[in-house]
Amino acid sequence: MTPIPVLTTHALIAIGYAIPLLFAPADFLWLYGADPDLDALHLARLRGAALVGVSAITWLAREAPEGPALDAICFGLALGSGLATLITLGHQLLAPTAGLLGWSTILICAGLAGAYATLWLGRASRRTSPPTVTAG
Repeated sequence: MTPIPVLTTHALIAIGYAIPLLFAPADFLWLYGADPDLDALHLARLRGAALVGVSAITWLAREAPEGPALDAICFGLALGSGLATLITLGHQLLAPTAGLLGWSTILICAGLAGAYATLWLGRASRRTSPPTVTAG
């Protein structure tokens, strides 16, 4: 698996979530079954701003060369996506107002966590394998 399709997909998903969180947070959160107050709208906008950063990083990292920086990006995004999966799953199971859209968020986060973990683990195995010598 190469990182380019995963990073591209993540960049597009992140900006797709960032725009409504920045510009229409109440309407977007309503889709999740939330009735946000002023503080929740502020936090939603902060999350949208963070997602703009994630989108930029993942978009620009598509051309990153093999090495520690790309390894760190894959590890960090696997960790963040895994935590987001657990947090969203807990909310879906425990909150009576949780909307159906939350289940799609769980699938997206879990898919990204799995893809980044696979990339990171694959990269780690390439780093630790001894170089091959060919006779010739």
